[in-house]
Amino acid sequence: MSEKQEKKVVGRNIAIALGIICIILAVGLVGAVANYTSIISGKDSTIASLNSQITVKDSQISSLNSNNNILQNLMNGLNGIVNLTRSDTWVNSETISQPSSSYWSFSTNAVIYAGYVSVWVQTSTTTNTYVRVIYTAYGVNYDNQIVVGTSGTAVFPLLPSSSIEIRVGNSNWINGATETVTITYHY
Repeated sequence: MSEKQEKKVVGRNIAIALGIICIILAVGLVGAVANYTSIISGKDSTIASLNSQITVKDSQISSLNSNNNILQNLMNGLNGIVNLTRSDTWVNSETISQPSSSYWSFSTNAVIYAGYVSVWVQTSTTTNTYVRVIYTAYGVNYDNQIVVGTSGTAVFPLLPSSSIEIRVGNSNWINGATETVTITYHY
């Protein structure tokens, strides 16, 4: 019997030892779960913060791209001005009339950039039609006249000026004239 009791005591001791080990392991497991839950929560917080920073950066990139597009369009416009590829039509196929030895006049203060003006007389009822451009800019007094006859184009250089006058005239001393005119500012 004593051997049986000894086996029971040893079995009980082993059971108690195993129970204590299980309790220690369970407490360790609960501690590890709590620790890793805390670590995961911290990582989730870090991920949320980084996602927020990415959103801010994406917004900044979008804003910079928008600014870049604006600047690119501005640069294209300025390159157009430098290369004289931009234009404004001041008068479009307007029919004008004047008596003999007289002229029709168009004035503008819209010249901001240096360039040139083309005056196209599509038709005229006289061979004595001329185009004259007059302005003052940077100490230059510009006054030039080109005869275009019954039709033709006259081109004049322009400097930025606060007042430019363009005349389409009839130098015929006897008869009046009618012309169809287009004036285009190139800059």
